[in-house]
Amino acid sequence: MKLIIYSKALYSTWIYYSPDRILFDCGEGASTQLENKAFAIRHVFLSHGHADHISGLMGLINIRNNAMGDREKDLYIYFPAGNHFVSELIAYFARTNRRLRYHLEWVPLNPGDRVPLLKGRTPRYIEAFPTVHSQGEQSLGYNVVEVRRRLRPEFQQLSQQEIVKLVQEGRKDEITEEYAQKIFSYGGDSVPLRPATVAETEVLLHEATFLADEDRKEYKHATVWEAIEVAQRAQVKKELICFHISSRYRRELPKVEKKIASLGLPFKVTLIPPGEVVIRD
Repeated sequence: MKLIIYSKALYSTWIYYSPDRILFDCGEGASTQLENKAFAIRHVFLSHGHADHISGLMGLINIRNNAMGDREKDLYIYFPAGNHFVSELIAYFARTNRRLRYHLEWVPLNPGDRVPLLKGRTPRYIEAFPTVHSQGEQSLGYNVVEVRRRLRPEFQQLSQQEIVKLVQEGRKDEITEEYAQKIFSYGGDSVPLRPATVAETEVLLHEATFLADEDRKEYKHATVWEAIEVAQRAQVKKELICFHISSRYRRELPKVEKKIASLGLPFKVTLIPPGEVVIRD
């Protein structure tokens, strides 16, 4: 799972999810850093309408229209339905971008809505879930979900040889069942996420603006320790990635990483340094 992550609280946040060519949020400078990858993006999912999460859209839309890359790929931008800031931006683009060479579509989403990503034997989709950030403004997080198959509980004690035999007899559908596995979850700016919304995800990207609760003047963001608690309660399988960390803590991060390592958590924890582009393979 290749990710390109940039987050500097108040300035810009964006995450490029390479497996499905998705951009989660589009803060300032996203297209500048992504360069030719800007032409590969199929979907943009906006968590909310604050400037540091949407101000890069002008550059992305114009570069895809005017530079020398593939200018014929459709671009779909999904956003929380009823979000005033995004609605104002859509109206502005309608007035100033009347000669696009590709299909651009703005798609409002509500919690629980799904967007298909991949068909076939292991289909994938995005599912939106509610988050809490600014009062009176709809905001969303997103799960990338993959539909997989596994042995039904009553057949899990069989040997490999017995399973192969049943499959050869054409009984695969009888002994297996479909299940939905969250493989990546993105919460955007938010107070601590409800663990149930990201339960058992493989990788959780949770905002962690503050290191200490007393530094938080308004209850709009989470702390690193709250993000870890969410990941524990959600039983994250592989990794918690903390982003949106305030620049005031830059020098403290090595100390925080050592403290986290001492906790013996069952998943990896990665802190994204503010203002740095991080490529994670």
